[in-house]
Amino acid sequence: MNRQLKAFLLALVLFAATIAAGSLFTAKYTRLNNPDFSFWTREAKSGILEGLQENLNDGSFPVFGSSEFQHGLGTPFHPASVFAGGHFNPMLIGAGYYQSLSHAVTLAAIEPELENRKAVLIVSPQWFRKTGVVDQAYASRFSETLYYGMLDNENLSDALKEKLKDRTMELMGVDERTRTRLERHDLVLSGEASAAGKAMDLIWRAFLKEKDRYMLTAGLIKDGLKEGDGIPEEEPEPDWEALLAQAELAGEQENTNEFFMRDEVYARLLPHLPKKKGMNADAKKGYQTGPEFGDLQLFLDVCRELGITPMLVLMPVNGYYYDYTGFPKTAREAYYQKVRGIAEENGVRVADFSDQEYTKYFFEDRVHLGQKGWVLVNKSLYDFYMDKAANGDE
Repeated sequence: MNRQLKAFLLALVLFAATIAAGSLFTAKYTRLNNPDFSFWTREAKSGILEGLQENLNDGSFPVFGSSEFQHGLGTPFHPASVFAGGHFNPMLIGAGYYQSLSHAVTLAAIEPELENRKAVLIVSPQWFRKTGVVDQAYASRFSETLYYGMLDNENLSDALKEKLKDRTMELMGVDERTRTRLERHDLVLSGEASAAGKAMDLIWRAFLKEKDRYMLTAGLIKDGLKEGDGIPEEEPEPDWEALLAQAELAGEQENTNEFFMRDEVYARLLPHLPKKKGMNADAKKGYQTGPEFGDLQLFLDVCRELGITPMLVLMPVNGYYYDYTGFPKTAREAYYQKVRGIAEENGVRVADFSDQEYTKYFFEDRVHLGQKGWVLVNKSLYDFYMDKAANGDE
């Protein structure tokens, strides 16, 4: 046995021992049996396959979105407050730069553990810029474990896996090291990998699993989220009228500016307002073109193939602010209609809030949910869970 081979085998043994030792510490943290995990908004959670799978339950379904989950935290209107302590605990997945493609991959990966066969996608208008999801942004949120989990799902057709792979590879060109590992794994799946390639792929996947567990454990400990006592029984429906009245009062106190956004947000925006006026007057095709519509279709295709009932939450923009920037109303409505059309073609339920552009206190800022916005969206989630008619359904 030559020295290089001995060194490789020794490194392999030490690596395996490290993984085994780490697993003894982190394994108990993967399943918390605590509904608060669903509302935990740390970004790393959304990229960890085992953490998501182990904490799904019959009172939850995935609610995919982007940066809105980090807005409104600590208020009575965020899902973490409205549904706290109850049986219904929607699993919030996403942060800034998560868009349709990321969520399509994640849904396919976690589907085998999905007890409640529903999923929600909060569709944000800003996703639909001409570029779609930016490659650097996609790469920054990319989870190899979720990607491999998608490929491992035997319920997903090879044809759809190929579409998800092709789109992913297109965007991962900015991260050559990761892309090389994905290509190596593809060779393993096709049976064309060398013995060394197979070994490296196996070791790397084991490392990723333990790395995810460590990141999850570290985040949970830092934020004080501990093992719970299980999911409570069904609870009374939230008092939506009381919450709306509370949101109205909060808005009157906290959103006193011309755009009815939070005053502290407006204060930061105020020095830049002169250059914002009329700046988007040429956006006649705004949010109506680009690859994001194809990525949205991929998400719906995953739902269809896996027997998951989806609901799209069609988010509006702050009409007061968008009018100030000159962004044409006709372009905004054309975008809303295009998303509605995709939903109709796919037979998908829509909670349509496009008529809320001018609802005071709906927004925290230009696009993110505020006091009233969160109350109305939360109600649509609850109605979907309870199979009631959500806002905007026909």
